[in-house]
Amino acid sequence: MTSNQFSSGLESANFLLTSDPVHQAWNAIEKQKQINPNAEPCLFNEIQPENPTIIAFGTPPSSLQGQEALVSSSSLKEDNFAHFEFLCNKTNPNFSLNQAAIQLFKSQYDELLQLKEKLVENSKSKTPSLVIITGQSVGGSVATLFTLWLLQGLNLSKVKRPLCVTFGSPLVGDEQLRQCVLKFSTWKSCFLHIVSNQDPTPQLFISRNPGAYKPFGTFLLCSALGCACLEDPDIILEQLVKTHAQNQECHYGNILSDLKCKALCNFSKSIEAKLDSSLQACLITQLQAIGILSQPSKEIDSLIVRMKKHETKLLIQKKKNSDSDKKLNEMKVHMAFLEWYKKESRQPKVGGYYDKYRNQGHISDVNVNEFKKKLMNYWEDSVTEVENKPQLEGAHFRVRWLWAGTNYRRMVEPLHIADYYKDGGKSYKTDGKRPKHFILLEEWLKKVDKPQEVPSKSKRQSVGSSLNEDSCFWAHVEEARMLCNLVKNGSIEEKECALQELKKFEAYVYGSLKNYALSPEIFLEKSSFMQWLKEYKGVVEQPYSSLLLDFMKERNDQAYKEGTFIFP
Repeated sequence: MTSNQFSSGLESANFLLTSDPVHQAWNAIEKQKQINPNAEPCLFNEIQPENPTIIAFGTPPSSLQGQEALVSSSSLKEDNFAHFEFLCNKTNPNFSLNQAAIQLFKSQYDELLQLKEKLVENSKSKTPSLVIITGQSVGGSVATLFTLWLLQGLNLSKVKRPLCVTFGSPLVGDEQLRQCVLKFSTWKSCFLHIVSNQDPTPQLFISRNPGAYKPFGTFLLCSALGCACLEDPDIILEQLVKTHAQNQECHYGNILSDLKCKALCNFSKSIEAKLDSSLQACLITQLQAIGILSQPSKEIDSLIVRMKKHETKLLIQKKKNSDSDKKLNEMKVHMAFLEWYKKESRQPKVGGYYDKYRNQGHISDVNVNEFKKKLMNYWEDSVTEVENKPQLEGAHFRVRWLWAGTNYRRMVEPLHIADYYKDGGKSYKTDGKRPKHFILLEEWLKKVDKPQEVPSKSKRQSVGSSLNEDSCFWAHVEEARMLCNLVKNGSIEEKECALQELKKFEAYVYGSLKNYALSPEIFLEKSSFMQWLKEYKGVVEQPYSSLLLDFMKERNDQAYKEGTFIFP
């Protein structure tokens, strides 16, 4: 391995120092100090309205000493301030925030709400601009809270992610908050915290309340020698705790200018150490850049060991992501095989996709069973992972993923249903045998896909190649056939009850057809649906007429298949 594989901390730092957003953020803070030096009566100012939009949060004159107390999200909720509850998830149902920062946020909630609504509305324009949210000291803490709140309202699949840049900001929350933020897969990269080893502010809360606070996001740690980007929360926390800065004002403008010059000049300092690997060389270079090689050698050695472990974890995660991509491609191949199988099953004497698999009369049916198992294993894990994410993460990122899951559910659940009834099952949806991930995929779809009152022209025209929208359709058919048998052989009371249920099923089928929500293959001669229809005609009292029976009697199924039949 070459050193380039482990130099991201220094390369990222040099990239950030020479990029516009960091310097634009600091310039905005300088302007904010001129406009509103005491951050009163307003905590923030819109320094630049567009290209990019820059919001700068000021620092009130009150001291941060003794402000390290945390308040739990559950306490905030009880106090009718549940605006950060969206961060909670099943794994982490509660978290804590710095009380001083949240009080500042609450004090100007109405103004912040107006700002949030304005930024969300602007994000919907044809050419939305980048949003930079910045602040120094406790102003940075409030900027962080506001950015989290803003992210809740943005559709990140369509707009640029906002960038929160803080300077010398105290930490805002505990380990549970960090875990909650990490559940939002795209959010961590929205936060950049710039900290100088000459600034005592960032370590104020953690030195007085050890173990309570945890960082999240990327930290750009700076010294007179250089800077490096770090993301490992434990290493960041350790370096913040070891900051020996005196209580003096730290001017980040001068620090940034100096470090930018060094980055542009490719400044480097020789390392007077015997290096045993390329990885160790890069790590020592990073430590040298942030000015901590003056610590005792044992502590440095211990720190390097931990940093090595962190880098190794990142490499393992990259491999997992690569393996995940391969797995996804395998699933696409399995789905393609099922598409082929479905097409081959569309024959009158076979009865269609569902019945071909249910009858298990060919070697291809056995192969389908193997693909079905692999697909179900994959999607069960995938749905569980999504279920454990915060609820609002799904509001935006789930849409494309959910359509893939819906296609899978409509393709594979009928096969699962066939196995269930073939093994003697009686009531698929009510006896607790329906897999949970099918239920969740169906529920999530209902939240984002509102059914049309009248099917569109494109939906009618594509019905010939469609899947049944209700993935449990064949379970309803199986149970309707059981009801027909009950009408024949049951008691008078059972017969009357069964006939009522059959009429409900009949209405359900006709309503689905009217919405072009059923595949035309249900009309194949040997299908279970056509077998039910024949049995149903034999058990209802004649003469009997209904919308569904009239539809079938007039041979409208062909027009339905072509998408040309217009229901009354």
